[in-house]
Amino acid sequence: MITAKTARALYQAHEAYWKERRPELRRLRAAYMNRYWSKNEHPDTVLIETSRAYEFVEGYVASLFARAPAVIMRGDLRGGGNSDKAKALANHFLNGIRQQLEDATRLALIYPCAFLKLMPDLNPDPFKRVTVAAVAPWDLLVDTDASSWDSQKFTAHRYHITLKEAREKFGNRKFASHSLVRWMEKGMDEERGYQSRGEEEAGPMFRYVEIVEFYDLQNNRFRVWSPDYKNGDKFVWDGMKIPEGEGENVREVSYDAIPFADPAGNPISPVIPLYYSRQPDLPMRGYSALRRVYDQVQETNIIRSYQAGMVRRAARQWVVEAGVFDSEAMAKLAQGVDGEFIEVDLSPGQALAGSIIAVPHTPVPAELQNYVLQVQEDFQRGSILAPFTRGESTRATATEITALAAYSSSEVGRLARERDSAIERCAKIYISMLKVYLSDIQESVVIDGTPEVISAADLDGDFSYYAQDMGATPVSEAIKKQEFFASLPVLLQLGVPPEQLLSEIVRFLDLPQDFISPVQGASGPSPVSATTTPEAAQSEPLGLGPGQVPSPQNIARLLP
Repeated sequence: MITAKTARALYQAHEAYWKERRPELRRLRAAYMNRYWSKNEHPDTVLIETSRAYEFVEGYVASLFARAPAVIMRGDLRGGGNSDKAKALANHFLNGIRQQLEDATRLALIYPCAFLKLMPDLNPDPFKRVTVAAVAPWDLLVDTDASSWDSQKFTAHRYHITLKEAREKFGNRKFASHSLVRWMEKGMDEERGYQSRGEEEAGPMFRYVEIVEFYDLQNNRFRVWSPDYKNGDKFVWDGMKIPEGEGENVREVSYDAIPFADPAGNPISPVIPLYYSRQPDLPMRGYSALRRVYDQVQETNIIRSYQAGMVRRAARQWVVEAGVFDSEAMAKLAQGVDGEFIEVDLSPGQALAGSIIAVPHTPVPAELQNYVLQVQEDFQRGSILAPFTRGESTRATATEITALAAYSSSEVGRLARERDSAIERCAKIYISMLKVYLSDIQESVVIDGTPEVISAADLDGDFSYYAQDMGATPVSEAIKKQEFFASLPVLLQLGVPPEQLLSEIVRFLDLPQDFISPVQGASGPSPVSATTTPEAAQSEPLGLGPGQVPSPQNIARLLP
């Protein structure tokens, strides 16, 4: 069982590990934010920042964008619960956490990994009692001895709350509060001074306490520990407070054990991992994707700064024979006024061309240009992004484009699978938390237009979760439309009612719903008789021939 001394030892080991990596993480963040160069250290030097790191990270974020994250759920093999009701609640929850998923994706690409934390919230609506936040890797303690996330013995989350909130939540305890200094800014004197300006005298509103929530998964215990309480020798709180009740009667109930469990009864922590890359020998330690191309980003900034200095040194300078130009002529020459005439006195036989010549410039060495191309090639190999995500045209076949759009056979596909795994875990843990909130109450909802009553028993099932994007990507949506219109003749021959096909056409093309109402109402000239003569309508067959593709000219044959 995790004791207070064990919690302190784990916390100190975690802090020591990430403290060694803080300088590198700062450099990665600075490269992403176009703050690679320190302007204070080189105030008189021309330093150029490129957006190569931002381009790399946001290229992946755009490829992994989920417009409407959702899941498909299959029922329990033993018949427990109701998968349709659970899916409706899970998708309603996932639809509201798109921003948190994007934030976690950005953190996991810049830094070694990221996490999503599901937290209880005092809300009268039981379905909104769970909030989500993206968590940086240095704020999450993991069991590095475990071979996978599900085999961990413990996990812990570190965060800060104000002194006032700590006393309201844990009682009037003596905390060693302090001003808020974020982990990434520790050791930076200037930023620390800025953060703590006058806050010592500002009262409890600006005094903070560091809290660490420990989930002892092996012994099913939840503990709250803090280095700011009794030097970490005792736990701050033994248990977790969960909001229960209905409407205005919501109250917090304390649980000594972890209240959230999977369908088999095993305790789970409300933390979802997001590892886009892992260390081969330590699966619980991630690896930054941006770090993979950081050297190329660094070289690009150095080369651009060197070239900028070369351009600024390439000034127009002239070598003039002494005595040819007087002071007034030299002043006019220096001003460089367009259309200015300068008169000079030349000796007999003296040529002006021999009296003034331009200072030659040293050409840019070919080695520099070759090195720029090599750095670019190394960056492209390190990014492993599909060319179309960089705006490059390719000679890919339709099959290859379809595979890329389906997130398969590409680096984006592997990362998308990790993102989908996080979405599936979010839905699973949310349903497990909702079972606790609905333990004593029932809620009325409307699912697909049908009123339903949901209770905790409807969510108590070993469901299978499969992530999907309800708002498909533009490429896959275009392919689906093409396949649908190509299959219209077959659907008509199989006996599908034309009214249903018209409804699908209106939905696919986002046409006004008024296009459907006249057909459902009844009589009216058919599209065939409205566009052709009766003789042509009798001689022209309905539907399309083999190999024909629907078009504005022949789409009338497919409509009722």
